[in-house]
Amino acid sequence: MQTSWLATSIAFELQNTDYPNESLQRRMTAVKEDVQATEIQAVGEALASLHVGDTFATATLTTKSAYIAK
Repeated sequence: MQTSWLATSIAFELQNTDYPNESLQRRMTAVKEDVQATEIQAVGEALASLHVGDTFATATLTTKSAYIAK
């Protein structure tokens, strides 16, 4: 069976008492196939720096692949 990468996305969770439920999610869908944890961390921290009081809480990486039976 052969695997073919289709897409990768990342959902970032930011926490702040200003948000309903003290949480806000931002999603990026145009993510390269071989993204590294350090790069995800850097983007999460950059997003948090855009609004006073935000804290980067979590990132969820989702990769979509197709399995081709031959």
